[in-house]
Amino acid sequence: MHPARVLLAFLAAPLIGLRAEVWTYPSPDNQFRSPDYAVRVTQAGRTQESFVYRHEHQDEKLRERDTDFNHWTTFSFSGPVEIEVVRLTGAAAGCTILPSVRAIVPRIQDRIARFTLDRPAKLFVRFPGAEENPLFVFADAPEENIPDRRDPDVIWFEAGKVSDIGERFLLKTGQTVYIPGGAYVKGTLAAEDASHVTIRGRGILSGLGYARRPSVSGIPYNSVQLNGRGDHQLVEGITITNPQHFCILSRGQLDVRNVKLFGWWHQTDGWGGGDNSTITDSFMKVNDDNVKFYGKNQVARNLVLYQQINGAPFQLGWGGASQNAQDCLAEDIDLVACGAATRTDREANQAFLNLRNQSPGSVIAGVTLRRIRADCDVPMLIGLIQVKGKVANILLEDVTITGRQHGKNFLRTEGDGSITGVRLQQVVVGGQSWTAQDPALWSTTGQVAPIGFMPVVAH
Repeated sequence: MHPARVLLAFLAAPLIGLRAEVWTYPSPDNQFRSPDYAVRVTQAGRTQESFVYRHEHQDEKLRERDTDFNHWTTFSFSGPVEIEVVRLTGAAAGCTILPSVRAIVPRIQDRIARFTLDRPAKLFVRFPGAEENPLFVFADAPEENIPDRRDPDVIWFEAGKVSDIGERFLLKTGQTVYIPGGAYVKGTLAAEDASHVTIRGRGILSGLGYARRPSVSGIPYNSVQLNGRGDHQLVEGITITNPQHFCILSRGQLDVRNVKLFGWWHQTDGWGGGDNSTITDSFMKVNDDNVKFYGKNQVARNLVLYQQINGAPFQLGWGGASQNAQDCLAEDIDLVACGAATRTDREANQAFLNLRNQSPGSVIAGVTLRRIRADCDVPMLIGLIQVKGKVANILLEDVTITGRQHGKNFLRTEGDGSITGVRLQQVVVGGQSWTAQDPALWSTTGQVAPIGFMPVVAH
């Protein structure tokens, strides 16, 4: 069953043949409907409702989770559209839309915030007094490469329905899972030594109703777990929510595009892949590490992140001898919120770029983060602790933190560990350019080479 597809208009010349369209998706179950928000999409005078989901935190006893609910909607479009966000339980006054780099200023009328879009976006629509009920709007580009449901290698789920596949639904080389918009699939997907595996669509993969699987024993029950060797693995378009453990982890070569990842538990990491893996154009609000740079030639690009209480936006390692981030790149990253901003009482894993308990045999070298923007306070920008191996050539370039940094950056080695070649170029925090190692903002011990600073370049 194809997503609901509504042809609304044709764009004027010179874009001959390019149609303006909006795709919204059916509700799989009314129990998921948000009581707090409604979203409408208008194009060429025709308006459609885009179903808004609400999911509650998984356990009342969960120690720290940052928010009680997540609300989100997904639609696809081409051509300009007007979005109406209706706040059903309060006024819209004071609404802001992040990331700020998009420069979207809503028009407010009573309970409605209106704004226009002409290209895809992953947005945090923030209302005063709604801190426990954040809303996210995922405006996607039109789907491409929708598989043929008659293909025997295609596993196709139905839009507008809830399906339960159980734990560890196994995929084989060459198979495609298609979860269309409006489909809600409970369970986890796994593969062993599989290549040319695709998981795509605009629907939802959920761990709702399945017990948490903590610690290392939970890894086989990640929402998407691709073990062993494998290449040409693709996850595209879907939303993952309520994972039992991590959201997406592969030991092979994995490309992830346009995913939306939500997680409540400590140890609900976002993304990890093998050498030469990528994640692009995606959103994460998970309660542990967002991106794990544990391999070689990994790329994270064009991400919108909501950092919760426990975990780092970018993690370089956590004690494994095989965790050797080398020649990795993160660029065009927006941090729209940080629940860990004031958690500076101990040096743990809340730094934007973090490393903890490095193995003596590990070599981390050539990691670049550039065009980093934070629309919030942060605990610290960089924190490398228990460095027992080698860390070299770390570059943070063109970083702008609009809020303040609450704690000290820390660089600490143990034994024969060493940190060399840490450079910061064009770093501005709270309006102040970092041009030297200010003792109020930095703490280093052990074999740490002097940090290189380069000021903001005047334009």
